[in-house]
Amino acid sequence: MSTVIRLLWVKIIGTALAAALPMLLTPASVYEWLGFPPQPTMLFLRLYGLSTLALLAGYYGGIEQARRGELPRGVLRMGLVSNGGQGLMLGAAGIAGTYASWGGLAQALMWGLCLFILGIALAIALLLRRPRG
Repeated sequence: MSTVIRLLWVKIIGTALAAALPMLLTPASVYEWLGFPPQPTMLFLRLYGLSTLALLAGYYGGIEQARRGELPRGVLRMGLVSNGGQGLMLGAAGIAGTYASWGGLAQALMWGLCLFILGIALAIALLLRRPRG
């Protein structure tokens, strides 16, 4: 299995389990139990979970391209923007103290997610540096 395919599978499985499915299915009470601040509505979290599933469908398209021997540059760029942007936003929010009043588990989850996402972004950036052809 190629590096690209492994990376995309890690991204798909990790994101589905850590973000998309929890955002779509987890009751608000569980988020509060974990130490996240109460949300007035779960609508935006649910919408984000759904849009994340759409990204995962795109990543799977990248796996299909890689199986044909192509480097799925468009899919990788999508991942770089998505992961790089989210990782930077999560890191900046943490540094600014956004998580300071949250429960310890919620803080750990946010920082762990930040590091996972930035790691994926770095791996994607390195893959995109490969020469064409």
